[in-house]
Amino acid sequence: NKIIFDIPVFQRNYEWRMQQCQQLFKDLSDLVKNNNEHFLGTIVYVRESTDNLSALERIIDGQQRLTSCMLLLKAMADADSEIKDEIEEQYLTNKYLADNQHLKLRSVERDRPAYRAIMSDKLDEFEGTSKVVENYEYFKDCLADSEFKVNELFSAMARMNIVYIELNDDVSGENPQVIFESLNSTGVSLSPTDLVRNYLLMRLNVDLQESLYREYWVKIENLFTGNIFTEFLRHYLINRTHSIVNWNAVYDTYKDYFVDQQLTTQGALKELYQYARYYNDLLNGTTVSDGFNRLVNNINIMGRKVVYPYLMKL
Repeated sequence: NKIIFDIPVFQRNYEWRMQQCQQLFKDLSDLVKNNNEHFLGTIVYVRESTDNLSALERIIDGQQRLTSCMLLLKAMADADSEIKDEIEEQYLTNKYLADNQHLKLRSVERDRPAYRAIMSDKLDEFEGTSKVVENYEYFKDCLADSEFKVNELFSAMARMNIVYIELNDDVSGENPQVIFESLNSTGVSLSPTDLVRNYLLMRLNVDLQESLYREYWVKIENLFTGNIFTEFLRHYLINRTHSIVNWNAVYDTYKDYFVDQQLTTQGALKELYQYARYYNDLLNGTTVSDGFNRLVNNINIMGRKVVYPYLMKL
């Protein structure tokens, strides 16, 4: 009771695909069938005391599994009225806490509207697409098609074991960062951009994390999607270090660059955003020069982005 699981802004969005959700439900069904136990994985968090004798646990690793389990529990609550109150009051909400609108899980910012819509039974008011919604609907279908009763599956969740690691709340140290980098979590692997975002933001206090995240990182994310962001980081590093950077060395090279240049987090993010706008202009031919834009469009047609680091410097 009175626990809030907080997904910090430096974490990536919820990204579990149907494949991971399918495996989770299969593991749960096997628990009912075989009456055994299942190891779900590791959850790493930093615990902080808050008002009202409550506690906030900032999730360093495990948010994908934690969010998926919350969605599965909500699907169970919606499918079986007899256990609905128990699930919602015990596992999904903090009835007497006003923080986070009573929800135990404070999801990453981009997923928050979808998650809140599901938990407040207002999914019909949510517009847009979201993996949170897709996976919640998938779990509902799994429950409807399952050979087992919902309350059997719910009881079996108690036999899903986790190892949890609680770190101290001194986020200025490297300890949480090192653990985050080295953990090999079940599911979607971390991209270089995930690791760079984490490296820059994790060392800060929560308020500054959120401020810089909104001021710079979100704006960069809105410019690029998927591999384009990593491609930008690679070309940015080639531009700044005057050296060839391999795809698999983007994160390590960025850390070295950050330290060598003695950058601050705000200075690093400001510079990244500046060059991200240059890069976006090159991708779309939207610089202030019409003549240059025509040349860039020809380069893009030929797929010769190898010159981008030089063009960014211009």
